[in-house]
Amino acid sequence: MYQKIRLKSKKNQVYRIIEDDRSFIEKNFIETEKMEKEAEILRTLKKQGCNVPAVLKIYENTLLLEDLGEVTLLDWYGKKEKEGAVDYSEMINRLSQWMKSFYSITYHYYNKSIILRDVNFRNFMIKDDEVYGVDFEDVQAGNIETDAGKLAAFSMTYHPEMTAWKLLFAAELERTLSRELKLDRGLVLQEREKELLRMKSRRAI
Repeated sequence: MYQKIRLKSKKNQVYRIIEDDRSFIEKNFIETEKMEKEAEILRTLKKQGCNVPAVLKIYENTLLLEDLGEVTLLDWYGKKEKEGAVDYSEMINRLSQWMKSFYSITYHYYNKSIILRDVNFRNFMIKDDEVYGVDFEDVQAGNIETDAGKLAAFSMTYHPEMTAWKLLFAAELERTLSRELKLDRGLVLQEREKELLRMKSRRAI
C-alpha cells in the first residue's frame, strides 16, 4: 500500500508518505538554500543527541525525514487547556531543555548565538512525551530572548485568545525559560509585547 498525504504547511509542500508498514515525511522546499540550511542543522543537532527527525535522504529540493507522528505541541496544548490541567510544568521543562540543547549545539557549531525565529507550537512534535524540533529553515543569528518572548506570545494567542489558563501557562513558560536559559527576563517580556503588537497588526490586515 502506498499513500501520499498532504500535511499543513505555510512555507513548503510537506507530505506523509506511507509504504506498507513504514512512513516518512517528505518536505519539498521552494528555495534550495533553505533546504541545505535545514539539512545541515538537522544533521548537526542529531549528531549531538538533540531531539530532531533523522534525515533519511536528500534529493533535488526535497528532504526525506523520519516520521515522528502526528501530535504537535499545539495539539498537546489545546488538549491540556480543554482538560483544565493545572500541572504542565513537566512539559514546559522538557521544552526548555530542548531549547537549551539547541542553543548550545548551534552556538558551538556556528560560533555565534543562533535562534529559531519561527517558534509556532506547530513546529514542535511530541513523541513518547519528549519534545522534538522539526523546522529550522528560518534560523538566524540573534538573541535568545527573542525566541522566548515569541513563544510566550504564541502561547497567549492561540484560539481562544488570552484565556485565564493561557495567561497562567505563559507566565510559567516565561519564568522557566528565563531561569533555565539564564535570560534577561525584562528583555523577554519586551520581546513578547513586540510580538503581540506584530500579531495584532497582521491579524488586522
